[in-house]
Amino acid sequence: MISKYKTAIYFIMVFLGGGVLLFREDIKGETQIVVTVIAVCIMMFGLYKVTSRLMSNPHKEYQNQEYFNREKYSQQEELEEE
Repeated sequence: MISKYKTAIYFIMVFLGGGVLLFREDIKGETQIVVTVIAVCIMMFGLYKVTSRLMSNPHKEYQNQEYFNREKYSQQEELEEE
């Protein structure tokens, strides 16, 4: 089963990790360090996955190659006009 909302889940991980880091001072003792490490790991993993999903640029297949090669065609037209 593939989730359709992967990016939203990763955003939630970022916000959840950041929220836990904001309010970690309410926890006293050694558990504060454990909570901090877990929150940072969750937040950094979420940031990594969000940026890798949003910055990936899949190759788009053009139905019409003329649109893709428009610069080459316009250069040829300019040479023919001269």
